[in-house]
Amino acid sequence: MTHDAPATLCLVGLRCVGKTTLGRRLAEHLALPFVDLDDELEPDRSGPARSAGECLRDLGEEGFRDLESAALERVLREEGARVVATGGGVVLRAANRELLRTRARCLWLHAPSEQLVLRATSDATLRPALSTGPPLGEWQAMEEEREEFYAEVSAARIDASGDPAEVLALLIAQM
Repeated sequence: MTHDAPATLCLVGLRCVGKTTLGRRLAEHLALPFVDLDDELEPDRSGPARSAGECLRDLGEEGFRDLESAALERVLREEGARVVATGGGVVLRAANRELLRTRARCLWLHAPSEQLVLRATSDATLRPALSTGPPLGEWQAMEEEREEFYAEVSAARIDASGDPAEVLALLIAQM
C-alpha cells in the first residue's frame, strides 16, 4: 500500500461474495493480520461465542447492526495495518460509512446475485433470511438497497465472480 493510504484495507460487498475467503488470502499475501468483522461482534467473550447469523436471529436486525457498528468502530480505531472482511450490511448506517471512508481503504467485491444465491445454498453457515421472498429476489433487493453505499465508501469495484486466485490478483492490482 502507498505510504499515504490508510493502514486498514476493508473488503465490502454482499453476503457470500467472498470477503472472508479473499480477505484471508489478501492478508496472507500482504503479510498483514486478518480480521473478520463477524468474529468481532461480541466484546464480552465470557460466554459461548455466537456466529453473526445467530446474533442476527437472536437480536433482530437492529440489535445485530448495533453490535456490528460497535465492532467496526473498535477495529477501525486500532493502530496498525490489517485486512478486514466487513459484514454485507455494514454500509447501511451513515456513521459506519463515514468510518469506512475516513479510517480505511475499501474495495467493493461484486458478483451477480444468481451466483451469490448458489454460493449461499451450498454453504452451511447460518444466514437468516432478511425477507420472506424468494432468495434471488432477496439478493437483488439487497444489492439495489446497498449498491450506492458500497460505491460511496469504495476506491474500486472488483469483479468477484471468477476463480478466487483471479480475484485475488485483481485485489492486489488495486494496492
